[in-house]
Amino acid sequence: MENRIREELIPEEIIEEVRLRTEIVEVISEYVSLQRKGKNYLGLCPFHPEKTPSFTVTPEKQMFYCFGCHTGGNVFSFVMKKENWTFLESVQKLAQRCGVVLPEKEMSTQEREKTRLRRRFEEINEWAANYYNNLLLKSPEGEPGRHYFKQRGIDFETMNKFRLGYAPNRWDGLLEYMKTRGVQPHEVAEAGLALERGKPEKEGRQFYDRFRNRVLFSILDRRNQPIAFGGRVLDDSAPKYLNSPETTFFNKGHHLYGMHRAHQGIREEGYALLVEGYMDVIALQNAGYPNAVASLGTALTREQANLLKKYTRRVVLLYDSDDAGINAALRGGEILRDAGIQAEIITLKGAKDPDEFLKKHRREELDEFLKQAATFIEFKYRILTHNQPPRNILEKVELVHKLAPDVIKVVSPVEREGYERFLSLELGLTLEAIQREIKSLGQKNHQKERSGEYSPQNPISSVKNRDTITNAIICKEEAEGPQPTVELGIYRAERTLLRLLLEDISFVKRIKGKLGSSFWRVSPHQQIFDYLDQEGSLPAHGNETIQSRLASLLLEELDTSQTERLFEDCIKGILSAQAEETVEDLQERMVTLEKSGDMAGAMALLKEIGERLKRGK
Repeated sequence: MENRIREELIPEEIIEEVRLRTEIVEVISEYVSLQRKGKNYLGLCPFHPEKTPSFTVTPEKQMFYCFGCHTGGNVFSFVMKKENWTFLESVQKLAQRCGVVLPEKEMSTQEREKTRLRRRFEEINEWAANYYNNLLLKSPEGEPGRHYFKQRGIDFETMNKFRLGYAPNRWDGLLEYMKTRGVQPHEVAEAGLALERGKPEKEGRQFYDRFRNRVLFSILDRRNQPIAFGGRVLDDSAPKYLNSPETTFFNKGHHLYGMHRAHQGIREEGYALLVEGYMDVIALQNAGYPNAVASLGTALTREQANLLKKYTRRVVLLYDSDDAGINAALRGGEILRDAGIQAEIITLKGAKDPDEFLKKHRREELDEFLKQAATFIEFKYRILTHNQPPRNILEKVELVHKLAPDVIKVVSPVEREGYERFLSLELGLTLEAIQREIKSLGQKNHQKERSGEYSPQNPISSVKNRDTITNAIICKEEAEGPQPTVELGIYRAERTLLRLLLEDISFVKRIKGKLGSSFWRVSPHQQIFDYLDQEGSLPAHGNETIQSRLASLLLEELDTSQTERLFEDCIKGILSAQAEETVEDLQERMVTLEKSGDMAGAMALLKEIGERLKRGK
């Protein structure tokens, strides 16, 4: 009987066992070069560029933390962020690694059948990839494919690394191979690798191979497993390019070619390099651009943009320099912009695509082009004015109208003013006039309330917003509701109390006795306290903010001989700050708690406000 693992069925004690039995240094060392420094290990952070190591792993506490980008957590947090795995996936893979057996639950008949079909689909595609790849690399029948790739500058190592293949000029090559594996022709067709001729009553159903006399590019998922194929013909047959059809288990609009290798490269480089063709991806990755990916023979989709967004907020489009490539770049830029991704565009000179460019030029020359990438709006302006520069006032107004919808969608006021100044300088008009015109058009189009509106309480950035400590206040990190500023002394007192709790859980009762349960000003501090209060131990998983805060707390040194004095000082500091709060301050905090959904905390403040008003304070 087939079973599956459900996240909700994994007891906390088993999750904790997986965490404790997994050597965090060993896991992270597979991604980061670590050097021992005392009790800790140091290395260059894998989540942001840096030259001086600020990434710390503490095996004693089984935590990691980066003092540069403030990313931290436990081993689950690390692999989730690095591999883009879900929590369930991270538990499964680490459990398998350390030999912990996870509980399972029986599936319904429908679920079992769907799982069986998926596994069969994956199995058939794996066998097909091996068949095509072996033909290309080892069989005399694969000579046409080897000749083609050799002409394109592809060596055997690359053919193997990308699982390239060759489909022979036969109608039943794959079908015959699949028969030896016990796969029926209709199953091959259901996987998108064969077609049905028809249904003659006497002869029964007949099938033939979908791919014939073509070189093949395996579409690999993040696990390096083939899920589809793209084929290029070797003669004048049509169509020139042929891709696997969409099936129950494959939607080409949800995948990107090269992502099986590029997902790590994108994180390391800080941006994705998006191109059009399979050969462009191979050429770029071989030339030292591990962040190159391509859409699967279609225009960029919203789902592909969202896939990229999981790894980066910056994408550079490097499309073909012909009219079709330019139009695709404009459309792709719009989709990326709407997904909240910073889109930049490059048009190569001296070659029609990146593959051809790298054959003619050195990598350093491509690096120079990458430095000159234009933002989407700048690129669109240049395209609109390339063949027909505005000659009079009316044409300038028309140009502003064409670009206004793009400028209006820019969230950051600084970036938006930058584009307005750009148009002002390019068109020879005053900044005030450009701004009034764009604002007027925005009002007419009912775009006042843009999603993701910029405000001091909801800052938009290409990187995660972290606590910024000044001499006076703490600026809160991202949260669901608006957050008030917190005095530095209170912030430090709260952190110290939590640090004491992490050393000795018995402080929970004492803190509640002195301050109650809802006094915390910093939302992540409240969440950590609530969890410790309810569960009596550290959370093995949770949102990224909580895990990072826990990691940073655990890495702070604590003088265990001074715990009582620290505890009393923190309590006095917080009580003193509470006594100085005005009713207006309390009301502001109450509204904030209501908006964040903490009704218990809001009611506690409401009660205190009532008592103060009775006392006349």
